[in-house]
Amino acid sequence: MNITTRLATCLAAAALIGGAITQPAVAAEPQPIGPKLTPRLKQMLTEEMLSVKQSVKVILDGLIVGDHSIVATQAQQIHDSFILARSLTEQDKKDLMKAASPEFLRLDGEFHQTAAKLADAATHKDYELQRYYYARMIESCQTCHSQHATDRFPAFSGAQPEGHSH
Repeated sequence: MNITTRLATCLAAAALIGGAITQPAVAAEPQPIGPKLTPRLKQMLTEEMLSVKQSVKVILDGLIVGDHSIVATQAQQIHDSFILARSLTEQDKKDLMKAASPEFLRLDGEFHQTAAKLADAATHKDYELQRYYYARMIESCQTCHSQHATDRFPAFSGAQPEGHSH
């Protein structure tokens, strides 16, 4: 990707996130984003989430053994993983804006910024800050999934998974 395209993509993502931040908070019923996405956007988001999930596991391993470089590398990869921002065509951007709520965009932006803060804490070998930002990242995942992916993670909607009984 050339520098002009990358800059335009970054500016578009910043505008999306910035616009989401300025919107007033409105309490609304959680709405899954998946069914609103085009097949292409859904595939891109799924790929990003699988990559994030793998990195989160590797970060935990790094935290457990005190390996700052693993934590820094994986957290930076999460920060840089904006598949949605990097790979969107103009039509994809329109489709995303139609499907994604401002709250979804805000949560996504905060998640990636928290990953950057985790990478920075690891670079500075600050164990306490690494644990703090790792916990905030996991909290971000749960918040977003409970509001925007209850179709994929029904436990967040209060529904019991199939075959699960007490």
